[in-house]
Amino acid sequence: MNWPVLIIFGIIVIALIVFLVMRNQKDKKKLEEKLNSDFHKSKDEEGDAEIDHVLK
Repeated sequence: MNWPVLIIFGIIVIALIVFLVMRNQKDKKKLEEKLNSDFHKSKDEEGDAEIDHVLK
């Protein structure tokens, strides 16, 4: 086999995998931030009282 070509190809493949994993983590953080900022609060978190709590 042509070892230098295989070694270079292996290094390129490993670098591509590392790049894709890092990019995926970055995109995951952006998605989490977007979803957290777009999330609507429930009635309890907004401070609205439920009817059951008022009657007791």
